[in-house]
Amino acid sequence: MPAAMHPPHLRGMPYALPPSLPANIPRIRHPNRPPCTTPSKTLYLRNLSEKANPKVMAATLRALFETYGTILDVRVRHSIRMRGQAFVVFGEQEDAVRAYSEVQGFMLYGKPLFVEYSRAASDATIAQQGEDVESYKLHRIEARDRRDQEFKDRAAQASAAPHPELPNKILFLQGLPADVAVSEIEQAFAGHPGFVEVRWVSVKPDVAFVEFEAEMQAGTAKAALGSQLALREGLPPVSISFAKR
Repeated sequence: MPAAMHPPHLRGMPYALPPSLPANIPRIRHPNRPPCTTPSKTLYLRNLSEKANPKVMAATLRALFETYGTILDVRVRHSIRMRGQAFVVFGEQEDAVRAYSEVQGFMLYGKPLFVEYSRAASDATIAQQGEDVESYKLHRIEARDRRDQEFKDRAAQASAAPHPELPNKILFLQGLPADVAVSEIEQAFAGHPGFVEVRWVSVKPDVAFVEFEAEMQAGTAKAALGSQLALREGLPPVSISFAKR
């Protein structure tokens, strides 16, 4: 993206646009899951450099986004499977909306930022509203546990005795490496139309689900990739099947 196209207050920021990068890199929109379109005080960031130190990245994001308004919190995910993602919480929603529009695709440490609105309120926002943060956390954990149980049940069904495969908009992956990252799986499926997201089963780290918008799109991706996916050279392939209903 030409430097002249950056909002004036973002120009000349070496930590966000390293001088060594070409000046004509285009803005790149998020190619994968349909974004949340409901404005929120919290922005969800993806495609962050995994090489940057999490503390340095958090400081960089705060410096970048506080040019739009007051920042309540910055959380950079650094676990193996959640690396490359972060949340930035604004004090005012209108500031988040402006940042969402102007920072979308901004080159940060050589990679374009993918910016979405968060689908859930952050703890910082709940506290700002004077609500009970601990009750909110408990509700969120309960909802997560229900989702995990649902996918655990699907994993158990898919691992059961062989059965005729029925089309499903969700694909079941089995035999994943222990240290696999979400980004590795997304790279294999993101190019197929209708890709939505990758979901993990916390109790079975070697399996995951890949969701598409429709059965036909999941079937097309499965047909293109086959029943096995060579995710990494030198390791056994990952099996691909339709998730059991």
